[in-house]
Amino acid sequence: MQKSKTALLELRTEYDVAAGGEEILEQKRNIILREIMTLLDEVDEKRKRVDELVQKSYRQLVKAFMESGFERVELESRLVRPEGSIEVVPKSFIGIVVPEVRFRRKEKELPLGYTSDTLYLDIARVSFSKAMELILELSSVEIKVWRLAEELKKTVVRVNALKNYYLPKYRNEIRQIEASLEESEREFLSVLKRLTSRRS
Repeated sequence: MQKSKTALLELRTEYDVAAGGEEILEQKRNIILREIMTLLDEVDEKRKRVDELVQKSYRQLVKAFMESGFERVELESRLVRPEGSIEVVPKSFIGIVVPEVRFRRKEKELPLGYTSDTLYLDIARVSFSKAMELILELSSVEIKVWRLAEELKKTVVRVNALKNYYLPKYRNEIRQIEASLEESEREFLSVLKRLTSRRS
C-alpha cells in the first residue's frame, strides 16, 4: 500500500463512492421491500378470491352432476374449450425485469344458456373460466414477488458487504496512511528544527 498524499486522496475518493453506493443500495432495498409487502397483500387478496371462486365453481359442478348426471356433464365439458393465449410481457421495476403474465381469450365469453340447456352446467362453466383467469393473474403477481425477493437478497448481500467489509477496510487504510503521513511530517519537522538550530 502506497503511503503518499495522492494515494490518500484516491482512497478517500473510492471511500466516498463506496459510501454513496451503500446509500443507493439501501434505498433500493427499501423500495423493493415496500413493493414486496404491497404485492404480498395483493397475493393474499387474490388467493382468497381464487379459493372462494374455485369452491363456488365446484359447488355449481356438483349441482350440475345432480341435475344432469355424469355422462351429460362429461359430454358438455368436451363441447366448449376456452381458447386463448398466454403472453409473458417483460416489465421493468427500478431496473429489475419482472414478467407480467397476460391471458388473451380468443373468443368472447359465451352467455349463459348458449352451450347447454341446463343452468348449473353453464354457471359452472362461467365460474371455472373466471377462476382460471384469476389464477393466471395470481401467478403473475407471485412471479413478480419471487423475482423481487431474489433481487432483494442480492441487494442485502451487497449492502452488508459494503457496510461490514469494504467501508471498514477503506477507513482502516485511510487511517494507516494518515498516521504514516503524520509520522513522516513530524520526522520532517524534527529534522528541520535541528537544522535551523544548528544554523543559529
